[in-house]
Amino acid sequence: MLSLTRYSCFLALLVYALLPMNAYGEGWSFDDARPEPGSFALGLLSGLAIHEAGHYVVAHSKGYKVSHGGLSIVYPDAVFRGTDQLKVASAGFQTQWLMTELVLRDRNGKEIKTPPGNFGAGMVCAHLGITLAYLTVLKNNSQGDIAGMTQATGRSKTQLSLAMAIPGILDAWRLLGNDVPEWVPQVSLLSKGIGIAKIWTY
Repeated sequence: MLSLTRYSCFLALLVYALLPMNAYGEGWSFDDARPEPGSFALGLLSGLAIHEAGHYVVAHSKGYKVSHGGLSIVYPDAVFRGTDQLKVASAGFQTQWLMTELVLRDRNGKEIKTPPGNFGAGMVCAHLGITLAYLTVLKNNSQGDIAGMTQATGRSKTQLSLAMAIPGILDAWRLLGNDVPEWVPQVSLLSKGIGIAKIWTY
């Protein structure tokens, strides 16, 4: 029954991803932020806060004590039950994926045809920066998200950081690219949907 549910979710996501969607022709650039650096900076900080809020909400909802360790969320003396560690460790990525879809799509769920405003671009850049950090300097951090996901799944840090990089690379293309092909936002959404489905059914 569980495998049938997973197959149905995958099929639904695949069908949705293949529906025709338009991608915008002109990308956002850092030059666009010059007239409103404050708006971009606020978006960047909001994106970072949303990532940490994702960890907080999921951990708190599962009954774990949540505290701060510098700029990061930590879980003092936590003994994770079942797959909770995977859900909590990946919650920041899941939240930034959802946030990016909200920024880069209109109210009807279609890819926007014009670049987002500087606030929205700052939020997407926070997602890209976090993803890049976990590909490089934070990949081997013993208290980082990738380490938590590795402990929960037994997968290597390299495998998991590369899996997180796929939507990040596609979203960078969506934000900064010109004449972005229609398949880019579709594959980005599909990769996120598959990732979230796997995390919550692991």
